[in-house]
Amino acid sequence: MARPTPTLRPAAPRVNGLRPFFTLDAAGYMRLPSAPESGRKLGCRLFKEVTMPRLPLAATVLVLALHALPLHAQALDGEPALRATLASALWPADIVRLADQYTQRYPNGPAVADAADWRARATEAKKVLARSDVRLHRTAFQPEGADEHQAADLRLAALGDREAAVRMARRAQRMADDSAASHRYVGWLQYASQLGDQNASYELALFFRRDAQPMLASKYEHLALNLGYQPPAALDNIRK
Repeated sequence: MARPTPTLRPAAPRVNGLRPFFTLDAAGYMRLPSAPESGRKLGCRLFKEVTMPRLPLAATVLVLALHALPLHAQALDGEPALRATLASALWPADIVRLADQYTQRYPNGPAVADAADWRARATEAKKVLARSDVRLHRTAFQPEGADEHQAADLRLAALGDREAAVRMARRAQRMADDSAASHRYVGWLQYASQLGDQNASYELALFFRRDAQPMLASKYEHLALNLGYQPPAALDNIRK
């Protein structure tokens, strides 16, 4: 006589991020408990969510093992994974968002202090990038190739490090034949300038003077001087 076809119903909902395991009732059938009432321990209350004929012991163990896999995967995707993602983010807005997620999910986590520091620095960088006179976009913060030094500078720049921004400008300057790189060179200098780099400000003044844009040249010259830049006499003659 053929065995009846098993009747499957939707699995029980997760409770506190966990899905209940199968259990065997007195008749030898497998049951999946539904969500327990508030305050009851997992598995205190059983309902007939899944019912199937008796299975051999080996098959039962296999089902239980497979059912536990999502729990193991969830553990691997917890605090360490979020911490690593936060530590490697290269866009200020992403750093702010991930830092908020980390502190909310893991208020006592090992990287809480770092998350707060990175969030504060990235918030200031985000404000600078929002300025209309800083022409630097998200694509500029994407590493090219496997240059570890570039990736490190992008991370520092995303946290508002003006020296790292100047180094990124130098990389773009070496690709002057590329029009996009030329615009990125200016954008990185504008970013570094608004972060308080006096040398970047004066370099922009000279760039716009050579490019016959006296108003922009004057703007960045005054910014450089306000930041404490003292132009050498030979360079100072260029602007007269």
